[in-house]
Amino acid sequence: MLKPQFLLTHKIPITLIRRSAGHREDGDWIPGTEEQIVIQVNIQPLKPYEIQMMPESDRTRAWFKFYSADYARTLKEGDGGWPADEFIWKDDLYKIMKVDDWTNGMGILEHVKCYCYRVELTPN
Repeated sequence: MLKPQFLLTHKIPITLIRRSAGHREDGDWIPGTEEQIVIQVNIQPLKPYEIQMMPESDRTRAWFKFYSADYARTLKEGDGGWPADEFIWKDDLYKIMKVDDWTNGMGILEHVKCYCYRVELTPN
């Protein structure tokens, strides 16, 4: 299958922050390792109907979606799981919440469509 080049649309590089799962050792929490991966994306705001499809409590968040030929991942719960990828864009931290994966040969162009929201800042 072909990987899209996004030649007709604007693409930008973003750096994914990918963390491995942490674990407990002798009762102490050991955080997972962190890796940074640069991918090319076409990032867009969500359309109003896409925001309406969100649960009511999530509709006030700053949501974006991006398309990429490179894989990004969301939270995987349970044993052997991992935290969701995050990235910084326009000085804000975003977390990937949903991934539509079209890299399994089902489409003509292999890509992912990721929904992400801005992580809320809380005062210290």
